Amino acid sequence: MGLVDLENQQKWLFDATPDMHTQLAALEQYHLKKEKIIEGIFLTHAHIGHYTGLMYFGREAFSKKNIKVFAMPKMKTYLTNNGPWSQLVSLQNLQHDSTMVLNNRLDVTPFLVPHRDEFSETVGYKIESSKKSVLFIPDIDKWSRWERNIIQQVKKVDYAFNRRHFF
Repeated sequence: MGLVDLENQQKWLFDATPDMHTQLAALEQYHLKKEKIIEGIFLTHAHIGHYTGLMYFGREAFSKKNIKVFAMPKMKTYLTNNGPWSQLVSLQNLQHDSTMVLNNRLDVTPFLVPHRDEFSETVGYKIESSKKSVLFIPDIDKWSRWERNIIQQVKKVDYAFNRRHFF
């Protein structure tokens, strides 16, 4: 999933899939093309389809510097303690339920969701602008295991996305 702010000429990704080329190309082709490839990436958890696209930011591929990677504490530890990820990026540590202000128009808040957490915690994100709000939950084991009521959460936002479903 991508987040684009046309007014501030900024864009972010949620998760770094192994198909990073396609993710970035779609952001440029359909939304915003500019010199800086991307402002940052919000990671959800340490399963292979959600972070391995970071490899494209290394010297062997895009060779980009100063790409912000936002991660929860366990995810940050996982990446910084395991190569080649430790060489690629400097991580911005997030805390769940703590809002991060991206700019004067956008806020992002991570929240924990129950999922197989072998290597890191798993988070979803609530994205808010002055006009719209979005709920993004990448993976979840069972809705009944989440301490929040999914129906109530969806009613609080304008759009809701799950990795496989739109609500």
